[in-house]
Amino acid sequence: MPSILTCVKDFHVVLPRSGLAHGHDAEEDLMEEDKDDEGPSQAVILHEDKKYYPDAEEVYPEAETTVQDEDTQPLEQPIIAPVRTKNFDCVEKKTPVNPYSHVYLHQLSGNPALVRNICVAGHLHHGKTSLLDVLVRQTHTFGKLQEHEFERKWDGCEDLRYMDSRVDEQKRKITIKSLPLSLLMPSSGGKSYALNFIDTPGHVNFIDEVAASVAIADGMLLVVDAVEGVMLNTVRRYFFISGCDIWHPRSE
Repeated sequence: MPSILTCVKDFHVVLPRSGLAHGHDAEEDLMEEDKDDEGPSQAVILHEDKKYYPDAEEVYPEAETTVQDEDTQPLEQPIIAPVRTKNFDCVEKKTPVNPYSHVYLHQLSGNPALVRNICVAGHLHHGKTSLLDVLVRQTHTFGKLQEHEFERKWDGCEDLRYMDSRVDEQKRKITIKSLPLSLLMPSSGGKSYALNFIDTPGHVNFIDEVAASVAIADGMLLVVDAVEGVMLNTVRRYFFISGCDIWHPRSE
């Protein structure tokens, strides 16, 4: 009889313990299921701890990574290069040879009776710059062919375009800004005069350059193409002459 009671007692003691253990495990499982049902975690993750892209070792596991301890860029070269100012003008590197001295031209310009200011105007592509190229070619010596920067395209078939000193003017083959040119040329009687030519644009958008040149000129050299004839801008240049009293005869 005592042995039976002992077994029953032991049986009652063992059952609750196993039941508690089983119940504790069930609660943990329920808590884990509740955590899974809550959705994504609301924990705060710092920016430096986030990983947006895979590392290079993960993408290229067989690649070799080298780390340089010293800068390969020399000290003379700045990290940020300075801003360079672009040059839009074709600056001459060599002065053309003149048959006269600059001192003589300067002294002759001091006498108003021997100075003529002429505005060269006309329609677009009617030969204003080409006319001045001929005068420059006849009064200056540029040396041998291909030596001067403005002589590179002088081959008889292409224009010199000496008055178009801007880079965009050379590329577009059109005059944009008015440019003066002083030449020493003799008259039929052998008397030298200082002629200040002003090459003006022929495009209608740059008519203000023509107006400013006409205001300071003694006369206008109106260039007309023999093939095209009188065009719209040719008539407009004529109105500048008729509307403005720009011709003032000088006393010889």
